[in-house]
Amino acid sequence: MKNNFLTFLTALALAAGILCAQAQSATVATVPVGMITYPLASGTTSYLSLPLTNLEIYTGSVSAVTSNTISVGDSPAPFTSSLAAPAAPYFVKFLSGSQVGRVLLITANTTSTVTLDTTDHAIGSPVLLNTTGFGVAAGDTFEIFPGDTLASVFGAGTTASPLILAGSTSVAGSDTVSLFTAVNAPAVTYYFNTTAGCWEQSGVTGNANNTIIYPYSAFAVTRLASNAATALVLQGRVTSVAAEIKVVSNGTVYTSTQYATDVPLAKLQFGSNWLTGSSVATADTLSVWNASEGHFDTYYQEPDTTWRKYPDAVTDQSSVAISPGTVTTIAKRDVVSGGASFLQPAQLPYSLD
Repeated sequence: MKNNFLTFLTALALAAGILCAQAQSATVATVPVGMITYPLASGTTSYLSLPLTNLEIYTGSVSAVTSNTISVGDSPAPFTSSLAAPAAPYFVKFLSGSQVGRVLLITANTTSTVTLDTTDHAIGSPVLLNTTGFGVAAGDTFEIFPGDTLASVFGAGTTASPLILAGSTSVAGSDTVSLFTAVNAPAVTYYFNTTAGCWEQSGVTGNANNTIIYPYSAFAVTRLASNAATALVLQGRVTSVAAEIKVVSNGTVYTSTQYATDVPLAKLQFGSNWLTGSSVATADTLSVWNASEGHFDTYYQEPDTTWRKYPDAVTDQSSVAISPGTVTTIAKRDVVSGGASFLQPAQLPYSLD
């Protein structure tokens, strides 16, 4: 498998035409939309993520907040349909305030209020919206965008939604998608059951088409050697705010940078609760999937902010770049809770000005 396994095209529609920029561009005029292609080679497992999100359907500001809800004061009230239907998940991303960059699943709504999953996809303990020192406040801005499922990303086996991967009557004869759904637990594997005509979890009978692929999570796609190489093509927007990543005390979280551009380690900012150290045994660690060698490379940050790759404690690795969509894992050494459960970078690794 190639190390740089995806290409990225950014296309921004302007009144005068279309502006194209490669992922390596440091500055863009506004929040761009574009396309990412993931090659899926025969006989390989590709670790992937979703660095692009679907277009927003609503942007507004908070008028009131509780432990797990936010309300808006729009008139007329804007949410005229369900934002929590199983086949069509929606997410909130905060664009300002203490929780800027946090992405939360909508679990219910009224016409002016949305209820959010404050467990962040079961990563650690719930962190409430009104957590002291980390709370959402009236006036904080946010957006709502549609999420993705197994069927929306990989197809539902219909004419309107053809399969990207090969299904079969059993998991042994199928390409598979494995989702990292819990901290310190094995990935959960799914395949398209051609007899049932839907996605199923391996070893479990039942329609899994609506299984959510979270915007910040990681997954693995295995293409059987008997199936020809193919590609997964995704469309969407880059993030307009720095990505906030939830971590767990003494636990390993599978995630990604969430950026649709190469990010050198030197540009990574994890915030004040990122633990640096003089060795891999004393620092928080970032492991990056190495596609060409088929394993994760583990890095840690020295107190002087430079990076090292275990076990080499001498060579500065700060120029190593993480490609868009590359899966990472983060291991947090110290006990964290509340707002300290999030790595909070100060800014994007690129400019939108």
